[in-house]
Amino acid sequence: MTMQQDEPHLQNQKARITSKALLALILSGAVLFPSRASAEVTLSAGIEYLNWDESTTPEVSESGPLYALGLAYTQDRDRGLLLAYRGKFWLGKVDYDGATLFGGTPVQSQTGYIGANNELQAHWRKQGARGGNIDGVLGAGVDLWRRTLSSIQREDYAIGYVRLGIESGTDESSRWTASVGFKYPVWTYENAHFDEIGFDSNPILHPAKEISPYGSLGYRFTSTLQIVGYYESFRFGRSPTVQANELAMGLGPTNLVQPATTMAIFGVRVEYLLP
Repeated sequence: MTMQQDEPHLQNQKARITSKALLALILSGAVLFPSRASAEVTLSAGIEYLNWDESTTPEVSESGPLYALGLAYTQDRDRGLLLAYRGKFWLGKVDYDGATLFGGTPVQSQTGYIGANNELQAHWRKQGARGGNIDGVLGAGVDLWRRTLSSIQREDYAIGYVRLGIESGTDESSRWTASVGFKYPVWTYENAHFDEIGFDSNPILHPAKEISPYGSLGYRFTSTLQIVGYYESFRFGRSPTVQANELAMGLGPTNLVQPATTMAIFGVRVEYLLP
């Protein structure tokens, strides 16, 4: 959805959502932390750059910086099956270039984002021939975020997904790390709050599912400090059409749809492994 009418006023709203998201992140991670023994716990902070593009006429695009805090847990084993957790809380305000929902009037403004991610992973680890290790990774997670386009328009997303990829790790002989793979959204949910912008009901949108790539490259400076550059994405096809009666402008029954959308995130984070 693409209506944009005025500047968002998000301070109180962000404070409430921030506290809830942080609590959810901490509780989700705590389930996996019965003991620090034989486990790696990593804290991270990073800066990300978001690109959001909707295939519609006129085209809607958003871009700008986001700020992220992360928490990671990995069982410390040399080989075989091990479990891991990845969590992230992120927020920011990006530039919006698009149009209003009705009439297609060009608009340039800003969009507020706030979100949290929780993912459980199973790794199958094998020792590398030249040091380090190689992990096959199977993950399942939930990504939640709010996209606030104006003081009266917001969209809430919940995406359940699976991840399949390969990661390389480090030891004393190899300081580089890397990962590559694909994500697939097995469940999509978008609440555009239509009943708050003039409609008589609030049908839920379900963007179509498409495969999206991810990857990372990191360098470990010390046994506890690493910097990582990464790319994450979601790609969605056009959602099935839903219908609601528009009352504010007297348009009556109106077809509503989420256009095909690409969400791409380029980031750099600093990781600190707790000793």
